[in-house]
Amino acid sequence: MPAARRNGTPYFRNLLAILVAALGVGILHLNVDPMETGGQPMARAASIDGPMLRIPPSPSLPEKLSTSKDEKAGEEEGQQAPDLAFADDPNVLRGIWAVKMASELLSRGCDSFGKVPDYTSVMFKQERINGLLSDMQTIDLKIRHEPFSVYMKWSTGDKGRQLIYVDGQNEGHMLVQPGGLKGRLTGVMSLDPNGSLAMSESRYPITKAGLLELAQTILEYQQADIARGTGFTCELRDHQTFDERDCFLYIIEYASPEVNDVYRKSIVYIDKEFSMPVCAKNYTWARDANPETIDEETLVEFYAYTDLRMQRQLGAVDFDQHNSDYRLRVRR
Repeated sequence: MPAARRNGTPYFRNLLAILVAALGVGILHLNVDPMETGGQPMARAASIDGPMLRIPPSPSLPEKLSTSKDEKAGEEEGQQAPDLAFADDPNVLRGIWAVKMASELLSRGCDSFGKVPDYTSVMFKQERINGLLSDMQTIDLKIRHEPFSVYMKWSTGDKGRQLIYVDGQNEGHMLVQPGGLKGRLTGVMSLDPNGSLAMSESRYPITKAGLLELAQTILEYQQADIARGTGFTCELRDHQTFDERDCFLYIIEYASPEVNDVYRKSIVYIDKEFSMPVCAKNYTWARDANPETIDEETLVEFYAYTDLRMQRQLGAVDFDQHNSDYRLRVRR
């Protein structure tokens, strides 16, 4: 299929047609350690001393996109309401159909990406914990899907910190060595991924790390939104980019905490090649927030993945605390 046609409106419309047909028939993580991740640094721009990712601004939705009653009426008649789905822009899908399309994209992505044995990436992470928004963290990441294995090394934040987790090993614990002088004093610590110490610095346990887990979490919310059918406005925009890669942009805003008590608004960039969420920004609810700065005040989660490289042939040594390249201080 020609590239121009694949990334253009005909491709977008054809993909929507496939989704509609499918629905109709079957109705989807003081440094003194200069080393990079492992013995061979990931191929990217020199060392990262601070967040260098160009983060797109948070787009907004119009106050009102469509009426759920009209959409439901169109579904009951067995027909899509084109004026509600595309409105005045053929590159923007709106309402319940935007949620269904994004869900289909992520479902397909999970099916295909789940078959990829391993990958490396640079991960950007920022979370609000106990009301406080952390600084941006930049993490070199290695993930193997079977057995589920994670290696992380921090380039910013607690610079030099390293983390290893392998499903079924170390009594289910993750191994963590802090960065800098602290890490040289404590050495490697064994922590329960769901314990209070581990969760004091993260909204999710290490077992939820990576693109596949992020996609599956987003899917759970989308499927609940589709089942509910009301209480939100939503858009799926074509011809968007993140980290210079072609993406769809998915934006959903909820009407009230009664509809979604965790999130007020979510913004997700879905990579077209991988059908994976390469950037996700989530916002929570707040009382008396300034409407002009509400997103800045309520950002609760930010995750992004760049320099994604698949099938790196990662082996057990990449997730081994005794790997000499990592120089971990393992207690004997």
